[in-house]
Amino acid sequence: MFQRGMLLKFKTEFSLLLLAIILYIVSAFCYSYEAPWEDNLPVLNYPYRDFAIPLAGVASALLVIAAILYSKRR
Repeated sequence: MFQRGMLLKFKTEFSLLLLAIILYIVSAFCYSYEAPWEDNLPVLNYPYRDFAIPLAGVASALLVIAAILYSKRR
């Protein structure tokens, strides 16, 4: 029973870290994606840039939660 609980916490921590990494990658894509030029202003050419900072914030929060769960396990 003890090992099963430890394994479940490890899976939770691992999944939180994996989700944080995926969100960081998506955030980097959202920040750097440039739409094709169609006589728009350059500022309007980055349609997903507004999503980059919130995604990075959620990823950072998940990273902190995973670190706290790991430190409580020890």
